[in-house]
Amino acid sequence: MSADLYKKRNGRVVDVLYPVHGTRNILRRVSGVKLRSFTGPQGRGIAVQDVDGRIRSLSVSKCVAR
Repeated sequence: MSADLYKKRNGRVVDVLYPVHGTRNILRRVSGVKLRSFTGPQGRGIAVQDVDGRIRSLSVSKCVAR
């Protein structure tokens, strides 16, 4: 799943489950449009614009397929 999100084209719809606050074992749904991919000190990630307009940065290694 991680390679698929990172290589997915910008502007495509993304619908994944992501841990609450990034660390807990409670998953929440993140759906929106992928803006960009990036590689940072913690590894690969993607930036997603939610339906309500907020921009979220997600670590690809924590994303769970929906």
